[in-house]
Amino acid sequence: MGQEKQKVGPPGSHILETEIGDEISLYDPRTEQVIVLNQTASDVWRLSDGQSDVDEIVRLLAAAYGVDSDLIRDEIESTIHSFREQGLFESEQE
Repeated sequence: MGQEKQKVGPPGSHILETEIGDEISLYDPRTEQVIVLNQTASDVWRLSDGQSDVDEIVRLLAAAYGVDSDLIRDEIESTIHSFREQGLFESEQE
C-alpha cells in the first residue's frame, strides 16, 4: 500500500540517438555499443522520459496501437528491463 511507482527514464545524457523513420538507433560511447530499436522499442524509448511509469507507458501504447494492454505489457516490461540492464537511463549511470 502506498507504493510509489518507479518512473521510467530519463535517457542518460551520454546516450546519442538517431531517428530513421519510425525507428531509433542508440549509441553508448562508454561501451561503444550501438543499439537499433524496432518500432515498438522506439516507441517505448520515446516515452521513457522520466515522467511516466510502466503502467502509463503500457496504457499509452495500447491506446496508440488499438490493442488490449495485457497483450503488450510483457513486451514493454521486457524492453524497459533491457534498457535498464544496458545502463541507458540516467539513474543507471555510474
